[in-house]
Amino acid sequence: MDLVYGLVWLLTVLLEGISGQGVYAPPTVRIVHSGLACNIEEERYSERVYTIREGETLELTCLVTGHPRPQIRWTKTAGSASDRFQDSSVFNETLRITNIQRHQGGRYYCKAENGLGSPAIKSIRVDVYYLDDPVVTVHQSIGEAKEQFYYERTVFLRCVANSNPPVRYSWRRGQEVLLQGSDKGVEIYEPFFTQGETKILKLKNLRPQDYANYSCIASVRNVCNIPDKMVSFRLSNKTASPSIKLLVDDPIVVNPGEAITLVCVTTGGEPAPSLTWVRSFGTLPEKIVLNGGTLTIPAITSDDAGTYSCLANNNVGNPAKKSTNIIVRALKKGRFWITPDPYHKDDNIQIGREVKISCQVEAVPSEELTFSWFKNGRPLRSSERMVITQTDPDVSPGTTNLDIIDLKFTDFGTYTCVASLKGGGISDISIDVNISSSTDPPAVEPAFLEIRQGQDRSVTMSCRVLRAYPIRVLTYEWRLGNKLLRTGQFDSQEYTEYPVKSLSNEHYGVYNCSIINEAGAGRCSFLITGKAYAPEFYYDTYNPVWQNRHRVYSYSLQWTQMNPDAVDRIVAYRLGIRQVDLLFKQHPIHLAGQQRWWEQEIKINGNIQKGELITYNLTELIKPEAYEVRLTPLTKFGEGDSTIRVIKYSAPVNPHLREFHCGFEDGNICLFTQDDTDNFDWTKQSTATRNTKYTPNTGPNADRSGSKEGFYMYIETSRPRLEGEKARLLSPVFSIAPKNPYGPTNTAYCFSFFYHMYGQHIGVLNVYLRLKGQTTIENPLWSSSGNKGQRWNEAHVNIYPITSFQLIFEGIRGPGIEGDIAIDDVSIAEGECAKQDLTTKNSVDGAVGILVHLWLFPVIVLISILSPRR
Repeated sequence: MDLVYGLVWLLTVLLEGISGQGVYAPPTVRIVHSGLACNIEEERYSERVYTIREGETLELTCLVTGHPRPQIRWTKTAGSASDRFQDSSVFNETLRITNIQRHQGGRYYCKAENGLGSPAIKSIRVDVYYLDDPVVTVHQSIGEAKEQFYYERTVFLRCVANSNPPVRYSWRRGQEVLLQGSDKGVEIYEPFFTQGETKILKLKNLRPQDYANYSCIASVRNVCNIPDKMVSFRLSNKTASPSIKLLVDDPIVVNPGEAITLVCVTTGGEPAPSLTWVRSFGTLPEKIVLNGGTLTIPAITSDDAGTYSCLANNNVGNPAKKSTNIIVRALKKGRFWITPDPYHKDDNIQIGREVKISCQVEAVPSEELTFSWFKNGRPLRSSERMVITQTDPDVSPGTTNLDIIDLKFTDFGTYTCVASLKGGGISDISIDVNISSSTDPPAVEPAFLEIRQGQDRSVTMSCRVLRAYPIRVLTYEWRLGNKLLRTGQFDSQEYTEYPVKSLSNEHYGVYNCSIINEAGAGRCSFLITGKAYAPEFYYDTYNPVWQNRHRVYSYSLQWTQMNPDAVDRIVAYRLGIRQVDLLFKQHPIHLAGQQRWWEQEIKINGNIQKGELITYNLTELIKPEAYEVRLTPLTKFGEGDSTIRVIKYSAPVNPHLREFHCGFEDGNICLFTQDDTDNFDWTKQSTATRNTKYTPNTGPNADRSGSKEGFYMYIETSRPRLEGEKARLLSPVFSIAPKNPYGPTNTAYCFSFFYHMYGQHIGVLNVYLRLKGQTTIENPLWSSSGNKGQRWNEAHVNIYPITSFQLIFEGIRGPGIEGDIAIDDVSIAEGECAKQDLTTKNSVDGAVGILVHLWLFPVIVLISILSPRR
C-alpha cells in the first residue's frame, strides 16, 4: 500500500505545483520507521505507537516533498514539556537514537516547512519498555528498637522494581513458593496507594522457620524479550538497621587548592551496610578519590563547596545519614552602579549634585569580607564630602557605598573599590569606576542594508537616529565611496533620506550616511547593487538519473530563480561542474587534478517567471562518480549570487519501495551489508580486477550483462573455507506503508535476481525473507544447489510482506574449492511477477566482447552540452 500512497501523494503535489505558481509547492511529510521495534500498533488508524526495548536503536525517517526544498526539524514532546535534541540529527531526514533510554519515550514530531502555506507536521508515539533490578527492603511494625532491630514480632519485606509495562511480583522462601493463604503466618498484599508498583510480604508473629532466605521475582511477562529478574534477602535474628559517625568537623572552612579528607565509619547494622557519599546540590566532583567510607577532594575549588553526606544502607529500616558543610573561601562577581545613572539619557552626572558609587561582590564566608576605596590609585578615607558606608547584609549583602557630596570638577577621575577576605589566601577583587561628564554618540539604524534594484529604477535610502546625547548638535552627511553627496543638520525629524531617481552603473556601490554629535558619529551603510539573487535547486525531480548506461549516466538538473523581477532580466546562467569525492557527505573533497571548474553558459530567452521550473540535462557523467554543480545568473549588471549542490549516481534505494535495482556497481553496494553472525563474507568482484591466481573451472568470467568490467557479488570457496560454512548478505530494510483497513490486505512485489553456480563442488544458494516485528522471522524464499554450468540464470519470486523486511542471500560452501557462487542485478518491483517469469531462465553465456576502458585516455569528457528545457 505504501506505493499507492506514495503515488497519490506525489500526484497531489505535482497538481498543486501546476495549478499554483510554477512548481512552488507547500511541504508534505510522512514518517516511516526502522530499527529494532518490539511491536508497531495502529490505534484508530491515525495514532501510531512504536514499542521498543530500552537500549536498542530507534530510527525514524521523515519523507518530505515540496519546493523550495523544505527544512526539516524533529522535536519530542512528553506531556507539556518539550525536549530538544543536542545532536545534528534533529535537522536530518532520519532521526537515529542509539541506546534509547526510558526518558526518551514520548511523542516525536517531524516538522517540514519551506515558507509556503502551513508547515507539514506528522507524529508517532514511542513507548520504551524496561525492567530494573528489584530491591527488597525490610521494616517492622513499630519503629526501630535501640539495641536489636527485631524486638517486635511482625516484619514486613517490601519488593519494588521500576518497569514499563507494570511489573508482576512473586515470593519464595528458600525453594518454597509463597502464595496468599498458603501459610497462616504469611500475608502477601499490594498497598492501595502504590497502584501495583510494590509487593509486600508480611511475616506475622515471627516464627523460627521465618528466619530464612527470601526471594522476590519481578516479571513483565517477557514482553520485548525482557527476562524476569530476582533479588534475595537473608533474614536472621541479628538483622539490624545501620548506624554511622563522621570523624570530621562541621563546618569545614578551607582555601582553594587545599586537599580535604572526609571519614565516615559504620557503628552497627546487619547485613553489613554499604557506605556512599552524596552532595546536597549536584553530583560529586569527578576528581574525588573514594576509598570505602573515606572521601578525598584534591585541590578544592569554589565549585566543590556544599554539604556532603555519608549514607549507610543495608535495606533494613531507614538509611543512616551524617552530613558536614564545606565552605571554600571565594570572592567573585564584582559589579558596580552609579546614582544618578549616567547611562540613562534623562539622568546625567552634573556638577553640584550628589553622586553615589555602589560596589558589590559575592564573598564566602561573608563575615570575613572587608572593603577599601582609592581615587586615581591613592587611598580614600571617609570624610564629610566623601562618605564611605557598608550596607546592611540583610538588605544588600557584600555591598559598600561611596557618597560624593556636592560634586566638583576636581572630583572627576577613576575610583577603585577593592574587596578582600580577612582569612587571606584569596586574591582581591578590584572594580574601577570612571566619573566624568556624560556624552553619548548617536546610535542609528540600519547599520547595514543591501538593496537590489535594476537599472533605470528608483531607490530611496533612509538612516534613522535611535538615541544620542546631546541631541541638539546632530548633523549628517551622505557619501558614495569617498564622494560627498549631501550634508545637513537635524531639526525635529529623526531620520534623513537620500533618493536616486534612475539607477545607472555609476550609481551602484556602497553609500554611507554619518550622523554626528560632539561625542562621535553613528553610520548607516547601504549596498546598492544590480546582482541577481541566487537560483534554488529543485530536489524533488522525479527520477533525475536517466539514460542509465553501463559506464555513464545522465542527470536532469532543475531549478527555479529567486525573485527574478527584483533586478534586470536574466540573460543566461553560467554552469560550472567539477568532480568530487563523496567519502564524507558533509564535506566533499575535490580530487587531485580536478580542481578547476568546467564552465558553460546557458542562454535564457525571454523573462523568467516566479516559480518557473528550468531544466538542463547533464550527460556523459561517469559512474559512479559524483559532481559539484555551480549555477550563477547573469544580467547586464554582471554576475549574480551563485548556488552549489552535489549530484551523484546511486542505485534507487527507495524507503517507500516503489522500485529497487542493484547491480553492485556503486561503492556502497546499494546499502547491502554483511551479516556478522556468519562464517565469512561475500566479495565484490569483476573479471577485469580479479586475482590472476583465481581458481579455474568455477565462478563467472563476466558479470550477467557480459561485461568484464561490470561487478557482481560472489563467495570465494578456496582455503581456508570449510564445507558447510556460510556467508550471508543482507539487503537494506524496506519499509511498508501502514495497512489501510478499507483497502487491499497486502502489497505484492516481484523479486528477481541473477545467479551463477558453476563448478564441480557447488554447494547451496538460499534466499530468505526477514520480516521485522516484535520478533524477527526469517522465511525460506528460494533455494538451489549443485552445478548449473558456465552461465547466468535468472530467478523470479513473488513476495507479500506485511511489515518492514529484508532479503538475505546465504551461500553455503560445498565439498571443495571449485564451488564459487555469484549473484547480480537484484530487483524488486511492485506487482506480481509475470507468470512466464516464475520459471528459472538462463541468461547470456560467459563469452563477452571487448569494452574500451575510457580511463586510459588522459582527458576525461565530463559533460555533453544540451540546450536547456524550460
